[in-house]
Amino acid sequence: MSLIKQLWIGICLILMLALGGSFFISTLAARQYLEQQLHLKNIDNATSLALSMTQMEKDPVTLELLLAAQFDSGHYQRIRLLDPQGEVIAERQYHSRDEKRIPEWFDRFLSIDTQPGIAQIQDGWQQYGSLEVLSHSRYAKEELWASTKRLLQWLLLAALLSGLVGTIILKMITRPLGHVVRQAESIGQRHFVTSKEPRTREFRKLVRAMNTLSASVKSMLEKETQKLEKLRTASQQDDLTGLSNREHFLNLLDSVITREDSEQEVAVYLVRVLNLVELNQRFGRDKVDELLLGIAHALRSHLSRPEEFSGRLNGTDFALVSFGEQTLNEGSQLLREHLEQQLSSLVADPLQIGLPMAATDLQPGESRGQLLSRLDGLLARSEQRGNRGIMVHNVDRPGGAQRNLNDWRISITQSLADSGVDLGCYAVRAGSGSLIHWERPVRLFIDGIWQNAGFFVGWARRLGVLAEIDWQVVRFAINDIREHERDSAVNISESALCDLEFRTRVLDLLKYHPVEAARLWLEFPETCAVRQMPQLKQFSTQLRELGCKVGLEHVGLEFTQIRELEGIGLDYLKIDSAIIRQADKNTANHSFIQSLCAIGHSLGIVMIAEGVLNEPERQALDALNVDGYTGPGIE
Repeated sequence: MSLIKQLWIGICLILMLALGGSFFISTLAARQYLEQQLHLKNIDNATSLALSMTQMEKDPVTLELLLAAQFDSGHYQRIRLLDPQGEVIAERQYHSRDEKRIPEWFDRFLSIDTQPGIAQIQDGWQQYGSLEVLSHSRYAKEELWASTKRLLQWLLLAALLSGLVGTIILKMITRPLGHVVRQAESIGQRHFVTSKEPRTREFRKLVRAMNTLSASVKSMLEKETQKLEKLRTASQQDDLTGLSNREHFLNLLDSVITREDSEQEVAVYLVRVLNLVELNQRFGRDKVDELLLGIAHALRSHLSRPEEFSGRLNGTDFALVSFGEQTLNEGSQLLREHLEQQLSSLVADPLQIGLPMAATDLQPGESRGQLLSRLDGLLARSEQRGNRGIMVHNVDRPGGAQRNLNDWRISITQSLADSGVDLGCYAVRAGSGSLIHWERPVRLFIDGIWQNAGFFVGWARRLGVLAEIDWQVVRFAINDIREHERDSAVNISESALCDLEFRTRVLDLLKYHPVEAARLWLEFPETCAVRQMPQLKQFSTQLRELGCKVGLEHVGLEFTQIRELEGIGLDYLKIDSAIIRQADKNTANHSFIQSLCAIGHSLGIVMIAEGVLNEPERQALDALNVDGYTGPGIE
């Protein structure tokens, strides 16, 4: 039973006790008062009449006439004249049947019992007799009934007014309690928020304690995040330039190659600094380091999307991976302009710095080794062209007949209208082998086959239809959960998260399917927590209230940039495959993974590794406190 109900029950009991006691005490006091007044009236009337009779002749007829006249002039129940022996000399008694003006139950429980007034009549020095006078109690009963009704009506009105005033006061008192309850619920859901301290002393102490807890958790997370950033820098970044080191760059490239939701319009650029030893001798080590930093800055400025990345493969080679519809020739020229602009600000003659470049598209299904081998060959041919040589190798990209944006619009729209969406099915398992959920990546029927997300997602983003695709994915998942009764996780794009109509439609759908919503896992890209935090926090809270699980995917690349992680209320995180690649052979990322899992576990978040390839890799991750796994090596 809630505290509010208990307070109301207590208030009602107190009101009933107070008002009921007042009612009965007042009614009984009124009856007693009326009985006393009637008794005094009987005594006064009897005394007055007896005095009159004492002074009269004691003629029986005269006395009887006086007695009758007194009886007829007042409201009496009985007047009786008795001789000294108790025999009745004369008597008048009221025998008429009155109309009942009061309920019988009231007359029975609150009857007025009046004592008669008795007075002595003298005849000289001798007692002539005694006189008994009993007033009629009918009017007293009617007045008692009327006053009781008025009292009851007033008490009922007072009870209603007290209830109304009590409601207002209770709301004022419990309003801070509502904030306390919501804060406690948020903390219970690992959503560490702070609240304004209320005026009520007891609530203020409680809120202060919970605010202290939230602040402590936030401070702890900030310290752990700073530690994690240092580990990330040490294990993933080049010491001089801050770009990804060779190992991390190659892991990121593997992630692009193996992830089916990666865009297939991928361009890879390779830039080499020629004659680095001669440059050190000519300009000095510090100046050359400044030049290398300038090249790194130019590469970063060329990145236009969060998922793009660059790295330093060795002392002289820099690489960059970009996505989109820009051709290799356009991208190469733009990158060359960035490099020339940066070098011109550092040296008087930029042509003294040899920077041959190679560029190629990523072919579907090719391995990392094949890609790098082709780039090395292109770069060698570029060096033969001189300091500014560029070699570009274009390959046939998927959907070559659909490179036109309008053709893509027709294909995607027709696929959604005719076939809708389909979902793949990959297991996500705990270390014990038990199933956590099924990962359900989207498919669209294009060119006669079901294509994975990487085939069309880039074009769908440019066309602005990702929110519609995600909406159909959620609908399909709900129907699939109802049919197969299995937990399913689906991806929601950043574009859909920022679409108010999409969020509203999803929430309305889940409200009508509470059972299915409890088995639905919705995961957002890590970039949403960095760039769309307000929308993510609001939508996550609404989804969790409906029973959904909420998580982030591809986590680790920008994790240290996430602010207020404790305020999102996440259920799980999926660590990017680039972070966990070859965890059984390469220990460089072990400390980073352990710290990442420690932060997640401190918030009650399940940590899942993406793209696990084999059992040794899974066992190594298990030792690093990872909770779950998915990828080609997980069945």
